[in-house]
Amino acid sequence: MTPPQTSSRVLWVDLDRGTAEGRDEELQRPLGLGGKALALSLLERELDPLIDPLAPENLVILTSSEMAGYAFPGSNRGGMYTKSPLTGRFLETYSGGSWSKALREAGWDAVVLRGASSEPIRLQITEAGGRLVSAADSWGTDVFEADDLLAGAGDRRTARLVIGTAGENGVAYASVHNDKFHAMGRGGLGAVFGAKRLKAITVHSPGPSKRAEVGEAFAAARRKVTGEAGGSPTAQAYRRLGTPMLVALMNEAGGFPSAYWQSGEVAHRERLEAESYTDWAEVKTENCPPCPMRCRKRLEVKEGPYVGRAFHGPEYETIYAFGGLCLIEDPQQVAVLHEECNRVGMDTITAGNAVALAMELGKRGVRQDVPEYGDFDGTMRLVGEIAEGSTEMGRSLAKGTRIAAEELGLGEEAIQVKGMEPAGYDPRATRGMDLAYATSPRGACHLRATFYKPSLSGLTQDLNEAELAELFTDYEDRLFLHDCLTMCRFYRDFLDWPTLEAMVGELAGRPVDRPELREVVRSLLTRVRRLNFAMGMTAAEDRLPRRFFEQELERAPALDKDEFKRTLAAYYQVRGWPEGSPQ
Repeated sequence: MTPPQTSSRVLWVDLDRGTAEGRDEELQRPLGLGGKALALSLLERELDPLIDPLAPENLVILTSSEMAGYAFPGSNRGGMYTKSPLTGRFLETYSGGSWSKALREAGWDAVVLRGASSEPIRLQITEAGGRLVSAADSWGTDVFEADDLLAGAGDRRTARLVIGTAGENGVAYASVHNDKFHAMGRGGLGAVFGAKRLKAITVHSPGPSKRAEVGEAFAAARRKVTGEAGGSPTAQAYRRLGTPMLVALMNEAGGFPSAYWQSGEVAHRERLEAESYTDWAEVKTENCPPCPMRCRKRLEVKEGPYVGRAFHGPEYETIYAFGGLCLIEDPQQVAVLHEECNRVGMDTITAGNAVALAMELGKRGVRQDVPEYGDFDGTMRLVGEIAEGSTEMGRSLAKGTRIAAEELGLGEEAIQVKGMEPAGYDPRATRGMDLAYATSPRGACHLRATFYKPSLSGLTQDLNEAELAELFTDYEDRLFLHDCLTMCRFYRDFLDWPTLEAMVGELAGRPVDRPELREVVRSLLTRVRRLNFAMGMTAAEDRLPRRFFEQELERAPALDKDEFKRTLAAYYQVRGWPEGSPQ
């Protein structure tokens, strides 16, 4: 069994001074956990919670997966943490790709960025430390151009993280991209990079480190997960269809958000479903090496106006945002919008919500300078205006739907929680997602508990409010540990409690059990909430948009406000937060 880690190797980068210094830090790491647990300790100690997210003093923290050093499948994932310009609250955002593994192999547990440069720069990270160099040659380029510039000067062991024009221009939901198509998308990390004049980060791996000796329980867990990721029905579904398989599932459930959250299904669903892609494209699978799941899709168009082009296949969230909320019917056009958001470096969920809000304003006659529902050309134009800030509407929507709706006098119409727009699971049709959206620390997030899964499988149907809260916290606790280990979300079905016990026990250097793990998570979750309260949050922000309580869907009733309040109260009780206040 691996000896427990007692210190963390942290690279401190001061963008004001142009310096980078590596230090061994003694930080709170219960049971040896890293990822979100490690970043939380650094934020608590170093961040002024009341600063403007785009101020130089805001921090950005990078962490790699604790499991990457053990060749654990699903560990090709890294996290970044900051104060969000979209929400003004704690932001955690993750991506797959190559950078996290490279950072782990370079020997860094975390990288902390502070300050802001007066000129465009990029950060080079190696096992020896960090070096800041000019990025004047790439400032003003899009994600693809910037990545190509760095790829031409690098090698296969150097991972690349870049922002596009949306980040440079301060779009509140700008993303940071790894290997072009892996996006740390939600919450505006790219805008924080842009404010710091940080165009890119490269991480050079010296090569795989020698695999550590591990205990039998951990080795058995690794073998189990490797087998499941290679051959289970879940893995086979991801390999064959990817996340677009959810288009059919959510339409059947009546919870596929469309027409800016006024409907739960679309007539053109079959065109958007994953099964239809082979009608117009050659579909190839890709992975985050060496993950065996191969969930990513590359679409080589074989007919239609885009014949000959190749796209990174849009994930479900992009399809719901543009194909559902904006009612774009042609799947090739949805793929083009996905590509465009990747090119400029912008979160597709918030971008689709922002465009759909504008479309709804047009439908109501409030604005005339916006596209109609289903207008692909108008949507492309508006995405460009948001990224460039070239029009009044574009600049307003670039702030996110909460502020845009307030500026237009329709604040109550924005579908958001804490400033963040929900993902593609309408809570009126997926019981428990109301609690997930309302309580997520970073806003209306589907990933902190992925609670749509038990809802779609019928597990939540007959539960009372207290039972629902108990089941939700079990999912939330387990997924919180995933973020401390920094594991891919598509491995959630394979990382059950016994597997997590083996994984964390290896880091802790001793056996751990489920009650101990849940107690550690409860403490960490309370600390995250405390940090959010220090940033200005109150329990009143654990709320949902009015429309969810007032408007029914075709196959789902409106939410019951009293039931929601009872479920929220039951959740607070389980967490030990009297009336929502962390102790």
